[in-house]
Amino acid sequence: MDVTSRRARALATLAFLLLVVAVGTTCSKSPDHKTTVADMIAAHNRHDVAGQLAFFTEDAFFVIADEIPVTGRPALRDMFGADSVMNSELLYEGLVVRGDTVIVNSVIERNELLRLLDVPEMHYLPGTRVLFQDGMMRGIQTARLDQRDWRTMRDNFAALMNWLRTTHPELLNEIESGRLSGNNATAASGWLELAAEWRNSQAGRRH
Repeated sequence: MDVTSRRARALATLAFLLLVVAVGTTCSKSPDHKTTVADMIAAHNRHDVAGQLAFFTEDAFFVIADEIPVTGRPALRDMFGADSVMNSELLYEGLVVRGDTVIVNSVIERNELLRLLDVPEMHYLPGTRVLFQDGMMRGIQTARLDQRDWRTMRDNFAALMNWLRTTHPELLNEIESGRLSGNNATAASGWLELAAEWRNSQAGRRH
């Protein structure tokens, strides 16, 4: 093999090695979506509203099943504030990454309002999706709620509303447009107070 051929082979080998290093470096810097989701859930569970919000894009959305989505950081901040007041705890398990989407096979939520409504924990069906864009969360689309948990919550919330109409009719307008409306810390605090009062009234009846 002449000098020119050896030099050409050496250059080809060097180019290949540089390509391998470049690919390896790119892969090592690619976003770890599972870790990001875990970090976001950790922020949620320690009630770090600002820390949780930092994982989301400015126009991010959050939608539970087929409900109207919560869209944009200001609305997400309100929602996370409500979760903090209710002492919300989330458990995400069975995460599968497919490109810029993380599919969650098991979601469990616990909070004080659910507990007062006799739902120790809310289970979601498999299929919650966390969508990423440029390494940040673009949105979360939850799967449907477990029907048994949903029915218990629905029926007990209906009982709470019936009690509210009789016991605190003056607060009905607050649900439409006052401090009990919306998904924010103020409304969450108000609903917790009412749910605790309702539950105590039910306990008194049973005795």
